[in-house]
Amino acid sequence: MAKHLLFHIQQNLTAERLQVILAAGAEGAVEMTQLAEACGLAVSVLEKVVLPFIRQLSLLSADGLPLTQLGIQYYQLAQHSAALFPEAMHCLLYTAHAFDSAKRFSWAYARVVDALWTRGDCVLDGRAKAELVGMVVSEASQQFGISVEKVAFSQDSIRGVLNWLQALEPPVVERAGKSDRFRRRHYCSPAMFLWAVDFVYRMHCTAHGVRMFLTLERIEQLCKLCVLDPSGLENVLMMTKRTSDYERGGVFDYGTEGGFGRWILLAHPCPVPTLPEGS
Repeated sequence: MAKHLLFHIQQNLTAERLQVILAAGAEGAVEMTQLAEACGLAVSVLEKVVLPFIRQLSLLSADGLPLTQLGIQYYQLAQHSAALFPEAMHCLLYTAHAFDSAKRFSWAYARVVDALWTRGDCVLDGRAKAELVGMVVSEASQQFGISVEKVAFSQDSIRGVLNWLQALEPPVVERAGKSDRFRRRHYCSPAMFLWAVDFVYRMHCTAHGVRMFLTLERIEQLCKLCVLDPSGLENVLMMTKRTSDYERGGVFDYGTEGGFGRWILLAHPCPVPTLPEGS
């Protein structure tokens, strides 16, 4: 059964429920019935589908509710900034497969986000969601060499993706009549942008502390991960420098070099959900 769930993003997990579960794991000695009630879920749903998915995210240990080291970091972030928590979870869901190929649900999440970003402004009615499901199933079958029947990815999986896109600040999915509507955002928090920059540094094997030139490919990578419209990039660059200016002891800088174009600098690693000092 597990092999058929690898691509699914659990639709019963939301930012609010995850914060409740992580808090329970941090505090310890919580009755499962009480936790299920606090999450507004049946105990069977919590135990059989929600907690296993959180374990797939490497936030809970293999048994029970104890937090992993990563889970502790996300719990602490939620305590520090409830607004940044969904941003960090979106980043984790989008990038996890790049570091662990077994996390195919993360690959599926990133494919849906990338497809929506490419479409731009679009209504997510039943037909659009069905097209996204078909795209993921077809591409997963080809990329991983499995039959389409073994790719368990449905409109419920799309709902799982939308749970996190709706929780972003500003959100990129909002209710429009009887359907959802996707729009790229024109701003994201400096912390989210630093996590994205750190990811791009790692993907291109660029050492931290070395300038990285912003090619069109890298701009697109950053904007897709941040679900950011390219027209908002300049403002986000300015805000990130203002809050984490390298010249004032921070970790970030950017500028333009004649003949080479725009560059960015991340002085030290800043992987999600780490916050730079002073944030």
